[in-house]
Amino acid sequence: MIGVPWARESKQYTVLRSNALNFAVSELAPVADDLENTVDSPLLWKAVEKAGEMGMLAALVPEQLGGEGVDLYSLCVALEESAVESAGFAAALLFHNAALVPLVYSDRKDLVEEFTRGRPLCTAATAGETVLEEGKVSGSAPFVFNVMEGAPVLLFAGSGEARKAAYVRVGASGVETRIDPYPLGWRVSEFATLEMKGAEPHFVLDGSEREALAATERTLYLGLAAVANGIVRKAFQKAYDYARQRYQAGKLIIEHQAMRLMLARMLCAMEEGRALIRRASGVEDLAPAIIAWRRAGANACQAAMDGVQIHGGYGYMRDYGMERLMRDAKYCQMFPRPEEEQLLRLLDMAESGS
Repeated sequence: MIGVPWARESKQYTVLRSNALNFAVSELAPVADDLENTVDSPLLWKAVEKAGEMGMLAALVPEQLGGEGVDLYSLCVALEESAVESAGFAAALLFHNAALVPLVYSDRKDLVEEFTRGRPLCTAATAGETVLEEGKVSGSAPFVFNVMEGAPVLLFAGSGEARKAAYVRVGASGVETRIDPYPLGWRVSEFATLEMKGAEPHFVLDGSEREALAATERTLYLGLAAVANGIVRKAFQKAYDYARQRYQAGKLIIEHQAMRLMLARMLCAMEEGRALIRRASGVEDLAPAIIAWRRAGANACQAAMDGVQIHGGYGYMRDYGMERLMRDAKYCQMFPRPEEEQLLRLLDMAESGS
């Protein structure tokens, strides 16, 4: 692997990145294909257990509540390194950690302990319309990622200032689950639509809902940007290695300028993605996080497409792993909300000065 001109990080992040990389190489790389093909496999839970030993199941939760209390950029570092080997696994970890964010605004150490046992992971619903009336949750949440039996699902019921952060459990009374049988990417876990009719919430946050929503959104946007950056890195690794082995017209394809330009664009995308994530992690505003997410997602899709092109016809074959990167990259643009919707939201933010 060639050296990459990364901007320097502090020792804290360098050590964390090295540990996360070791985890990804030893625990995820050998089983990435199996995780892709088998939902709820023992291999998944073994990897989750290892992630828990590294503190990745309660990364953002303060130490007094039983978590690791790391900053958001640290979580992004761990997610990026994990996504290099399995974007689906990294996305599952992200949604789990994002779902725990509202607990930071409570004193429920018991819930943190309950939700971070590792099986099932928590998740967060990012679309649909739900309400909390008379202590019951009703409504629909489509295309929820990481849905497993018994999983706590975070949703923000209601709208505007009346919105409440609430948790319901998959499989509980009043919660109907319809599994999506053909997800495009992130196939380590299930996608499903949740229909709730008078469901009893497991917990409702009382106060700080606005702050909890903003923090959860920042976590999802920046975490997905990190997952996307991991996909760019994997696309580059695969394409670079292949281009150094494949001959065309009597010479290695890496010697063709068109190939070198595609690889060079991937290098730029890696550096750009990490710089945007680092910058957005240092401010509380949501707009920089959305911008980082949008740019990193576009870079991941472009890198995956270029990687497929460099591989030629082999790029479409599962054995080479490029087609999986393309499928996973597209989901980084679709979650937590569609890109077009967020572009309009950014313009609204700029016009209102928020």
